[in-house]
Amino acid sequence: MQYLYEPVSGGAGRIAGTLLGALAFGLPGAAGGFLVGYAGDVFVRRWCVSGRCWRDRVSDDVQRHYLTAACAVMGHVAKADGRVSEAEIGVARQVFELLELDRDMRRDAIALFGRGKRGNFPLAWVLRRFHRACRGDDDLLHAFLEYQAAIAQADGHPTEEQQALLTRIAQRLGFNESELRDLMRSQKGGRGLRAMPQSPYRVLGVAESATPDQIRRAYRKLVGQYHPDRLQARGCSEEEIRMGASRTHAARRAYDQIRRQQGF
Repeated sequence: MQYLYEPVSGGAGRIAGTLLGALAFGLPGAAGGFLVGYAGDVFVRRWCVSGRCWRDRVSDDVQRHYLTAACAVMGHVAKADGRVSEAEIGVARQVFELLELDRDMRRDAIALFGRGKRGNFPLAWVLRRFHRACRGDDDLLHAFLEYQAAIAQADGHPTEEQQALLTRIAQRLGFNESELRDLMRSQKGGRGLRAMPQSPYRVLGVAESATPDQIRRAYRKLVGQYHPDRLQARGCSEEEIRMGASRTHAARRAYDQIRRQQGF
Protein backbone atom coordinates (compact mmCIF):
# COMPACT_ATOMS: atom_id res chain seq x y z
CA MET A 1 0.00 0.00 0.00
CA GLN A 2 2.90 2.39 0.64
CA TYR A 3 3.54 2.72 -3.11
CA LEU A 4 -0.03 3.54 -4.16
CA TYR A 5 0.38 7.22 -3.40
CA GLU A 6 3.45 9.37 -3.81
CA PRO A 7 3.52 13.02 -2.72
CA VAL A 8 4.29 15.06 -5.82
CA SER A 9 5.21 18.74 -5.73
CA GLY A 10 4.74 20.91 -8.79
CA GLY A 11 1.51 19.29 -9.87
CA ALA A 12 1.15 20.79 -13.36
CA GLY A 13 -0.49 17.58 -14.54
CA ARG A 14 -3.01 17.57 -11.69
CA ILE A 15 -3.94 21.20 -12.25
CA ALA A 16 -4.38 20.75 -16.00
CA GLY A 17 -6.25 17.47 -15.58
CA THR A 18 -8.62 18.91 -12.98
CA LEU A 19 -9.42 21.98 -15.06
CA LEU A 20 -9.94 20.07 -18.30
CA GLY A 21 -12.02 17.41 -16.57
CA ALA A 22 -14.20 20.02 -14.90
CA LEU A 23 -14.76 21.88 -18.15
CA ALA A 24 -15.70 18.70 -19.97
CA PHE A 25 -17.68 16.74 -17.38
CA GLY A 26 -18.21 18.93 -14.33
CA LEU A 27 -17.41 17.71 -10.82
CA PRO A 28 -16.97 14.01 -11.73
CA GLY A 29 -14.69 15.04 -14.58
CA ALA A 30 -12.62 17.19 -12.23
CA ALA A 31 -12.07 14.22 -9.92
CA GLY A 32 -11.13 11.98 -12.82
CA GLY A 33 -8.91 14.64 -14.31
CA PHE A 34 -7.12 15.07 -11.00
CA LEU A 35 -6.30 11.34 -10.88
CA VAL A 36 -5.11 11.31 -14.48
CA GLY A 37 -3.01 14.42 -13.88
CA TYR A 38 -1.53 12.91 -10.73
CA ALA A 39 -0.49 9.82 -12.71
CA GLY A 40 1.11 12.10 -15.27
CA ASP A 41 3.04 13.99 -12.61
CA VAL A 42 4.35 10.74 -11.12
CA PHE A 43 5.35 9.48 -14.58
CA VAL A 44 7.29 12.66 -15.40
CA ARG A 45 9.26 12.77 -12.17
CA ARG A 46 10.16 9.08 -12.48
CA TRP A 47 11.06 9.46 -16.16
CA CYS A 48 13.54 12.22 -15.25
CA VAL A 49 15.56 9.82 -13.06
CA SER A 50 15.07 6.65 -15.10
CA GLY A 51 18.53 6.64 -16.72
CA ARG A 52 17.04 7.02 -20.19
CA CYS A 53 19.97 9.30 -21.12
CA TRP A 54 22.37 6.33 -20.91
CA ARG A 55 20.39 3.69 -22.80
CA ASP A 56 22.44 4.14 -25.97
CA ARG A 57 25.78 4.21 -24.12
CA VAL A 58 25.30 1.63 -21.35
CA SER A 59 23.89 -1.60 -22.74
CA ASP A 60 24.01 -3.51 -19.46
CA ASP A 61 20.77 -2.96 -17.52
CA VAL A 62 22.35 -3.57 -14.11
CA GLN A 63 25.15 -1.09 -14.75
CA ARG A 64 22.71 1.54 -16.03
CA HIS A 65 20.45 1.19 -12.98
CA TYR A 66 23.48 1.28 -10.68
CA LEU A 67 24.90 4.47 -12.20
CA THR A 68 21.51 6.18 -12.32
CA ALA A 69 20.55 5.36 -8.75
CA ALA A 70 24.01 6.14 -7.34
CA CYS A 71 24.17 9.62 -8.88
CA ALA A 72 20.58 10.64 -8.09
CA VAL A 73 20.47 9.28 -4.53
CA MET A 74 23.78 10.98 -3.70
CA GLY A 75 22.11 14.28 -4.54
CA HIS A 76 19.16 13.40 -2.33
CA VAL A 77 21.39 12.51 0.64
CA ALA A 78 23.50 15.64 0.18
CA LYS A 79 20.40 17.90 0.22
CA ALA A 80 18.66 16.07 3.09
CA ASP A 81 19.68 18.79 5.56
CA GLY A 82 18.65 21.62 3.24
CA ARG A 83 22.03 22.51 1.72
CA VAL A 84 24.79 20.91 -0.33
CA SER A 85 28.33 21.64 0.86
CA GLU A 86 31.54 21.83 -1.14
CA ALA A 87 32.78 18.73 0.69
CA GLU A 88 29.71 16.77 -0.44
CA ILE A 89 30.23 17.93 -4.01
CA GLY A 90 33.86 16.80 -3.69
CA VAL A 91 32.79 13.29 -2.68
CA ALA A 92 30.35 13.16 -5.61
CA ARG A 93 33.18 14.11 -7.98
CA GLN A 94 35.32 11.37 -6.44
CA VAL A 95 32.56 8.84 -7.14
CA PHE A 96 32.15 10.08 -10.73
CA GLU A 97 35.88 9.55 -11.15
CA LEU A 98 35.70 6.01 -9.77
CA LEU A 99 32.81 5.19 -12.10
CA GLU A 100 34.98 6.28 -15.06
CA LEU A 101 32.31 8.45 -16.64
CA ASP A 102 33.31 10.20 -19.84
CA ARG A 103 32.59 13.89 -20.42
CA ASP A 104 29.02 13.39 -21.68
CA MET A 105 28.14 10.83 -19.03
CA ARG A 106 29.57 13.04 -16.31
CA ARG A 107 27.32 15.87 -17.48
CA ASP A 108 24.32 13.52 -17.24
CA ALA A 109 25.50 12.32 -13.81
CA ILE A 110 25.60 15.91 -12.56
CA ALA A 111 22.06 16.42 -13.89
CA LEU A 112 20.88 13.31 -12.03
CA PHE A 113 22.60 14.53 -8.86
CA GLY A 114 20.67 17.79 -9.26
CA ARG A 115 17.34 16.01 -9.73
CA GLY A 116 18.03 14.00 -6.60
CA LYS A 117 18.13 17.29 -4.66
CA ARG A 118 14.53 18.11 -5.56
CA GLY A 119 11.86 17.78 -2.92
CA ASN A 120 9.73 15.52 -5.13
CA PHE A 121 12.53 13.02 -5.84
CA PRO A 122 10.95 9.51 -6.05
CA LEU A 123 13.38 7.82 -3.67
CA ALA A 124 11.29 4.72 -2.94
CA TRP A 125 10.74 4.04 -6.65
CA VAL A 126 14.43 4.53 -7.53
CA LEU A 127 15.58 2.22 -4.73
CA ARG A 128 12.98 -0.43 -5.53
CA ARG A 129 13.95 -0.39 -9.21
CA PHE A 130 17.66 -0.52 -8.40
CA HIS A 131 17.25 -3.33 -5.86
CA ARG A 132 15.26 -5.39 -8.35
CA ALA A 133 17.90 -4.87 -11.06
CA CYS A 134 20.70 -6.03 -8.73
CA ARG A 135 18.96 -9.40 -8.19
CA GLY A 136 20.29 -9.74 -4.66
CA ASP A 137 23.93 -8.95 -5.50
CA ASP A 138 25.10 -7.87 -2.03
CA ASP A 139 28.42 -6.55 -3.35
CA LEU A 140 26.66 -4.09 -5.67
CA LEU A 141 24.25 -3.00 -2.94
CA HIS A 142 27.09 -2.55 -0.46
CA ALA A 143 29.18 -0.42 -2.85
CA PHE A 144 26.11 1.73 -3.61
CA LEU A 145 25.47 2.31 0.09
CA GLU A 146 29.14 3.21 0.59
CA TYR A 147 28.71 6.20 -1.74
CA GLN A 148 25.70 7.44 0.21
CA ALA A 149 27.49 7.04 3.55
CA ALA A 150 30.52 8.94 2.23
CA ILE A 151 28.29 11.82 1.06
CA ALA A 152 26.51 11.99 4.42
CA GLN A 153 29.84 12.11 6.29
CA ALA A 154 31.62 14.49 3.92
CA ASP A 155 31.47 17.31 6.50
CA GLY A 156 32.46 15.11 9.44
CA HIS A 157 29.25 13.76 10.94
CA PRO A 158 25.92 13.30 9.16
CA THR A 159 23.12 15.59 10.23
CA GLU A 160 20.07 14.12 11.92
CA GLU A 161 18.17 14.31 8.63
CA GLN A 162 20.93 12.57 6.70
CA GLN A 163 21.27 9.82 9.30
CA ALA A 164 17.53 9.14 9.18
CA LEU A 165 17.63 9.06 5.38
CA LEU A 166 20.63 6.71 5.33
CA THR A 167 18.79 4.36 7.68
CA ARG A 168 15.76 4.32 5.36
CA ILE A 169 17.94 3.64 2.33
CA ALA A 170 19.84 0.85 4.10
CA GLN A 171 16.62 -0.82 5.25
CA ARG A 172 15.13 -0.73 1.75
CA LEU A 173 18.27 -2.41 0.42
CA GLY A 174 18.21 -5.10 3.10
CA PHE A 175 20.85 -3.81 5.55
CA ASN A 176 20.25 -3.55 9.30
CA GLU A 177 21.39 -0.71 11.56
CA SER A 178 24.46 -2.59 12.79
CA GLU A 179 25.65 -3.19 9.22
CA LEU A 180 25.06 0.46 8.38
CA ARG A 181 27.12 1.62 11.39
CA ASP A 182 30.00 -0.64 10.37
CA LEU A 183 29.85 0.64 6.80
CA MET A 184 29.77 4.27 7.93
CA ARG A 185 32.86 3.78 10.07
CA SER A 186 34.73 2.40 7.07
CA GLN A 187 33.61 5.24 4.80
CA LYS A 188 34.23 8.28 6.99
CA GLY A 189 35.98 10.93 4.93
CA GLY A 190 35.39 9.00 1.70
CA ARG A 191 38.00 6.36 2.53
CA GLY A 192 37.83 3.06 0.72
CA LEU A 193 35.35 4.07 -1.97
CA ARG A 194 35.42 1.71 -4.91
CA ALA A 195 34.14 1.46 -8.45
CA MET A 196 31.06 -0.54 -9.33
CA PRO A 197 31.80 -4.25 -8.71
CA GLN A 198 31.60 -5.96 -12.07
CA SER A 199 31.87 -9.46 -13.46
CA PRO A 200 34.08 -9.83 -16.57
CA TYR A 201 30.94 -10.38 -18.66
CA ARG A 202 29.43 -7.12 -17.43
CA VAL A 203 32.66 -5.27 -18.25
CA LEU A 204 32.33 -6.42 -21.87
CA GLY A 205 28.58 -5.85 -21.88
CA VAL A 206 27.62 -9.43 -22.77
CA ALA A 207 25.53 -12.12 -21.09
CA GLU A 208 27.20 -15.07 -19.41
CA SER A 209 25.56 -17.25 -22.08
CA ALA A 210 27.29 -15.32 -24.90
CA THR A 211 29.20 -17.35 -27.49
CA PRO A 212 32.97 -16.93 -27.97
CA ASP A 213 32.32 -14.98 -31.19
CA GLN A 214 29.96 -12.58 -29.38
CA ILE A 215 32.53 -12.10 -26.63
CA ARG A 216 35.31 -11.39 -29.15
CA ARG A 217 33.14 -8.85 -31.00
CA ALA A 218 32.21 -7.08 -27.76
CA TYR A 219 35.86 -6.93 -26.70
CA ARG A 220 37.03 -5.56 -30.06
CA LYS A 221 34.25 -2.98 -30.06
CA LEU A 222 35.27 -1.69 -26.62
CA VAL A 223 38.97 -1.54 -27.52
CA GLY A 224 38.14 0.22 -30.78
CA GLN A 225 35.96 2.72 -28.95
CA TYR A 226 38.21 3.53 -26.00
CA HIS A 227 41.80 2.86 -27.09
CA PRO A 228 43.90 5.93 -26.16
CA ASP A 229 45.42 6.24 -29.65
CA ARG A 230 41.98 6.51 -31.22
CA LEU A 231 40.78 8.97 -28.60
CA GLN A 232 43.87 11.11 -29.16
CA ALA A 233 43.27 11.05 -32.92
CA ARG A 234 39.72 12.33 -32.29
CA GLY A 235 41.05 15.25 -30.27
CA CYS A 236 39.79 14.08 -26.88
CA SER A 237 41.00 15.65 -23.65
CA GLU A 238 43.75 14.17 -21.49
CA GLU A 239 41.16 13.10 -18.91
CA GLU A 240 39.12 11.26 -21.56
CA ILE A 241 42.28 9.57 -22.89
CA ARG A 242 43.23 8.48 -19.38
CA MET A 243 39.75 7.09 -18.76
CA GLY A 244 39.85 5.36 -22.14
CA ALA A 245 43.12 3.69 -21.21
CA SER A 246 41.55 2.47 -17.97
CA ARG A 247 38.52 1.06 -19.80
CA THR A 248 40.72 -0.61 -22.40
CA HIS A 249 42.81 -2.22 -19.66
CA ALA A 250 39.67 -3.42 -17.87
CA ALA A 251 38.30 -4.88 -21.11
CA ARG A 252 41.54 -6.78 -21.73
CA ARG A 253 41.53 -8.18 -18.19
CA ALA A 254 37.91 -9.24 -18.53
CA TYR A 255 38.48 -10.82 -21.95
CA ASP A 256 41.53 -12.75 -20.70
CA GLN A 257 39.61 -13.95 -17.65
CA ILE A 258 36.70 -15.22 -19.75
CA ARG A 259 39.08 -16.92 -22.21
CA ARG A 260 40.75 -18.76 -19.34
CA GLN A 261 37.41 -19.78 -17.90
CA GLN A 262 35.93 -20.99 -21.17
CA GLY A 263 39.14 -22.24 -22.79
CA PHE A 264 38.96 -20.51 -26.18
